[in-house]
Order: sequence, then C-alpha cells, then structure tokens
Amino acid sequence: MGKERRRKILELLRERERTPKELADYFNVSLMTVYRDIKELEKEGLVERKHGTIRLKEEEGEGSRCVICSKEIDGRFNVIIFTKDGRKLQACCPHCGLMAFRKMGEKIETMMMKDFISCNPVSALSCWYVVGSEISPCCTPPAFVFSTKELAQKFSKGFGGKVLDFEGAIEEIHRLMSLGTRVKLTL
Repeated sequence: MGKERRRKILELLRERERTPKELADYFNVSLMTVYRDIKELEKEGLVERKHGTIRLKEEEGEGSRCVICSKEIDGRFNVIIFTKDGRKLQACCPHCGLMAFRKMGEKIETMMMKDFISCNPVSALSCWYVVGSEISPCCTPPAFVFSTKELAQKFSKGFGGKVLDFEGAIEEIHRLMSLGTRVKLTL
C-alpha cells in the first residue's frame, strides 16, 4: 500500500505543490504516515520540502527544461513563468521567456526574470530589454534584461541591440525570428 501511495503522491505533485496535511487528508492517513512516505521519496531524490510544502525536485518536474526550446535550465538567465492555473514553468533565457509570453499570453499570471547586472529577480512587465546585441549567451536573437532604462542603454552602447520595454521586446524578438538567422559563408 505504501508504494502505491508514494506513486500517487508523485502524480499529485505533478499537478502542483502540496502540504503534508493535504496529502494526509487526501489519503485519509495520519501525518506521520505521509511524513514516512515523503522521507522515502526524498531518499530517492524525487521530492523536496520547501517552506511547508512538498514538491517535485526541479530535475524531475516540468521546470527543468525550457518551455520553448527544451534546453536545460542553468539558472543564470532563467525566466520563471507562473500560469493562472497554478503551474510554474521556466524558460532558459529572456528570449524564450518573451516568446513564451507571446505564445501563452492570457494563460500567464506573472513572469519573473533576472536583471543581467545584479541577477536580482524583476517583474518581466517592468523591465527594460536589449534585443539583438552582438553577444549571445543562450538563444538567438539574444535578449538581456535590465531593471532600469539607463542600464539597458549603457549595455546597448557597448554591445549593440535595441533598448525596448516589455511589449516592444516581444515584437522585436518576433520580428527578428521571422527574418531568420544570417549565415556567413566563406568560399
């Protein structure tokens, strides 16, 4: 019975994070029983405890690969997307985050990106972006996120690209993607 319950716990966690109390109520068992199951799942590296909830480990959950290009998330440029139905998705970089918003728009509750200079999380809607610079750490055309317009302008001055607000960045990524990627041929 314990093995079957642990399998079902994993299914429930694929939907969203849960509290031990929710799981105990769902299975009609004691909290102690749920904690034993959680401990076993933790030993197997499948779940983790976080702020009073239980969730799938990032490597096993939907957040370990980019929702757009399927690259592994490394954390330096990742974008966190919260949907209205309670899911948490990730994009590998601002380029893919902007594409995800264009694709999923009305399904998205909020999006958090990382400021390129400080690595602090910032709301995607209030950031400034440099799109199409000469350097590309992840996907192409590149997009970099800045908490202020002034920082974005300084970056653009050194590395090129257009300084844009959220809506402008989405449209510029789409425009550049529709042009395709330039290839230099040497004969």
